[in-house]
Amino acid sequence: METNNQQPNIRMVLPDTKVFGEKMPLGSIVRPEMASMNLTAVFAFERAEYPESGGIERYFHGCLYPEKGFPFPQALYACSISKRYLLSFIRLFAKNKFVLIAGMLKKGFLNDLLRTYNESADLNLSQFYYNNEYPRYYSPACKEIKNFLEVFLKEIGVNEEIGNHFAKIFITLIDYDNAYRYRIQDCADMTNPIQLKKNFIAELDYIFKEYDKRDNPNGDRTEMTDKFAALIKILKLCYHIPKFRKAIKKGLEAVNWEKLVMDEADTYFTDLWIDYNFRGEPFEVRREKFLKRHEGKELPPMIQIKV
Repeated sequence: METNNQQPNIRMVLPDTKVFGEKMPLGSIVRPEMASMNLTAVFAFERAEYPESGGIERYFHGCLYPEKGFPFPQALYACSISKRYLLSFIRLFAKNKFVLIAGMLKKGFLNDLLRTYNESADLNLSQFYYNNEYPRYYSPACKEIKNFLEVFLKEIGVNEEIGNHFAKIFITLIDYDNAYRYRIQDCADMTNPIQLKKNFIAELDYIFKEYDKRDNPNGDRTEMTDKFAALIKILKLCYHIPKFRKAIKKGLEAVNWEKLVMDEADTYFTDLWIDYNFRGEPFEVRREKFLKRHEGKELPPMIQIKV
């Protein structure tokens, strides 16, 4: 791998403006709230590629694979706001099952709810959507999530334009945040569409039990697990409504599961994640696997940055 014998620079790197379909606003800045975060070690960025097959691939000095997606601080901040809005709805309905079921059965409720959310999310995210050749620049896993959501929402009676726009918002939130995307892919590795269609609720219980062990190996419940628990509760409640049950099965049929689960590149980069036990393996085990991959090869350099 040629690096032009230059030392990697520590600099802000953004995707090519072509992926947005319009020039990115010059006013985008890193918010003050992000400045207080701690230093973290990252691989040294080399280049980004935009393959015709889709997605964005980031290459790092010495790494054996490119990493999918292109998170950067401005987009992460915008996504964090819209994620809070979405999570507030999820928590509300998870705590009030009668409100949830009544709302799901009320004509027009979902359209009004999603339209309101879409309009709010657009205020933060409109400049960060990968609009050009949509959905080409989104990662393969996010495209499969999009397929599921579009079919599922249409089947439960959501206006197609509203539902498709919500799907775009949702995959934007996931594509810019590897912590979410990798966890979703890890959960997908725990099951398959056949098992989900066969016994959806039991399979969700199994997935959450496994997820809880991986996210909280010491038994200390994290905020991420609480978010997941609320979503699981809503899905289980909605599954008792016939049209939702049918819609979930239809949505699963629209997903290419092989593109949703992790590939070799995904497992390579998650081998060094400390705060979650991907594939049910502790960090020490995954770290050894990472080192074995590099036997006879130089380990990729890492740099300290403040994020």
